[in-house]
Amino acid sequence: MPLKQRSEYKLNDYRRLLKKTPGLLEISERACTKALSAADPDLPQAQICVSMFVLGPTLLAFVSWVLKQAQETGKRRLYFLARDGWLMYRMAQTLCEVQRLSAKTFSGKTGSEKQYSLECRYLYASRYAWRLPEQHLIGTGSLERICRGGMHVTFSDLMRRAGLTEREAKKIARLVQPGRGVDETLSWREIRRLRAPLAECSEFCKLADRRSRSRYEAAVGYLTQEGLLEDIPYALVDSGWIGTMQESLGHLLQSAGYSRPLEGYYFGLYSLPETADRKGYHGWYFEPASGTGRKTLFSNCLFECIFTAPHGMTEGYERKGKRWEPILTPAYPEKEKWVRQQMTLLTLYLETVADFCSEDAESHPGSLSLEAKQVRIPALLKSFMSAPSREESACYGNALFSDDVTEEKMRPLAECLTQRQFMDHHLVPRLRLMLFPGGRKLHDSGWMEGSIRLYGGRLYAWHRMGMLLYRYALYTRMRHDFRKRRKAA
Repeated sequence: MPLKQRSEYKLNDYRRLLKKTPGLLEISERACTKALSAADPDLPQAQICVSMFVLGPTLLAFVSWVLKQAQETGKRRLYFLARDGWLMYRMAQTLCEVQRLSAKTFSGKTGSEKQYSLECRYLYASRYAWRLPEQHLIGTGSLERICRGGMHVTFSDLMRRAGLTEREAKKIARLVQPGRGVDETLSWREIRRLRAPLAECSEFCKLADRRSRSRYEAAVGYLTQEGLLEDIPYALVDSGWIGTMQESLGHLLQSAGYSRPLEGYYFGLYSLPETADRKGYHGWYFEPASGTGRKTLFSNCLFECIFTAPHGMTEGYERKGKRWEPILTPAYPEKEKWVRQQMTLLTLYLETVADFCSEDAESHPGSLSLEAKQVRIPALLKSFMSAPSREESACYGNALFSDDVTEEKMRPLAECLTQRQFMDHHLVPRLRLMLFPGGRKLHDSGWMEGSIRLYGGRLYAWHRMGMLLYRYALYTRMRHDFRKRRKAA
């Protein structure tokens, strides 16, 4: 099938999935028409269609759920965490303004304007910016975060997570893994094995403790300035995944005298820290004890590439005059253009939502909130994330991505792999590599579905099925372990 026909097929597929939510379909059609006439002519049509018919409705549905949960539980403030929370924050502002106007216009029918006085704030944060000052508070417990797997992880990467320099990393390597270089890629099992020797290495513990204490005052100062120590009911909003951001924040706030339990609303949760209070974590699309099918057909790396902010990662905080300001990493020039284009498209969708709600307020108040509950998000995300077209894979697969907390070693999201490397992601070969790594390393990709579509050739369907079987087994095991852990507790 020619490329143009395949693109039209996917667009018609998305339209069909939105057919039962006519308001959302109309918003997508309007936004798509505006984007096609106003956007850069070199912008792939696939990116425009996906943004307006998949990503926009997904963002709106999630944020609508967050606002409803927050209002029902009496929250007065929501903190949207950088950078995944940037577009969520913008959408929340749009919907809150629409709700305030609607409540003001229909105060006799739908309640008072006071009901919608929820405050939305954007919080500059990152795993690195919070984990580093947290280290000295939890001691060797920080090794759970430092010695965590990922794509192409080296010993040097582990030491950077702990705040050590390259020179210090080489010194620690000689003590805990003599004879091995700091830049060799480590397997998942090798990373896990490093926890014990690092915990027993006094030189490493001393350096990590020193780096942590040097960052603590600035981190707590920024959090205090932004009102997180105030005695009001608030919640965090973020993408989610394993819940460690909320745990790190909780440790920092408790050390500063904050006693309220933290709550967070998340797009999805694969798991939670062992000591986490389950009542404080709320997942929307999937949760640790359920949603195995959705997890299998979802790509969190692709999600993070798309739902990002127009600024670099938060490395830490510094005082400028009387205020604490975030220290941001410089933007990658190669990545900046792609991010700017994606931000432009989703901002256009936000504007269209606002216009539609203003027009629709008098005739159908609250209709968009109802449709946000009914929209077929699982089918939309499956079609885009798990079974992308070749054009979608090329467009989004070229985005640069790093899965490490330090955001170094940027790579294409959909990396080019060989047939042998694709085979390693089937269920049996993948398990064998994990249990008996030997001399061969697993070559991973941030968006495996995109890589398989682009480079899998005639074996596309076979490689995709093999990868999905492994992923389903992985999430089934994670769900089982989570339930077992909770029962034991």
